[in-house]
Amino acid sequence: GWALATWIVAAVLLAHSALRAPWRLLAEDFRLHGWIGSAFAIALAWILSARLAGGLTLHLLLTPLAALMFGRHLAVVAAVPAIAAVLLWRGGEWAGGGATWLLAAWLPVSVLELLRLAADRWVPRNPFTFIFLAGFFSPGAAYVATVLVASAAHYAAQTVPAATLADGFLPFGLL
Repeated sequence: GWALATWIVAAVLLAHSALRAPWRLLAEDFRLHGWIGSAFAIALAWILSARLAGGLTLHLLLTPLAALMFGRHLAVVAAVPAIAAVLLWRGGEWAGGGATWLLAAWLPVSVLELLRLAADRWVPRNPFTFIFLAGFFSPGAAYVATVLVASAAHYAAQTVPAATLADGFLPFGLL
């Protein structure tokens, strides 16, 4: 049920991003190398994560940074090989790959994008607001949203006991 549903939603959103991605930006070698490097960095950050009780992990997202560098569509596409690398390296369950992509790639990048669009519309454009909003506040808000939604998803799917979420994942995730 849940695994198939998340794979279908992830596949539709990924196809949308792959079709809308500005692939022409990667025509220059240094940008292509940077994008491939960002996929590698995302995978490395996810592999070097803190494991909590119940099999949950906390890790740096890095997808918001990739979104700031390459745009949201290329960032979520870069997360696909990262998820594959993590699942191969750690021997994870492929059934959860869709949910992982939705929670660790699509959700934080979408939150970042919504906050960036709101800032473009309502906040004066200057280096301070860009650095503060795009560089600090938006990625932090994306991380908090990811922790909260991941907790709700685990609770709804009953993959982790509520006590594990309340005692370990939420407190450490929101630090």
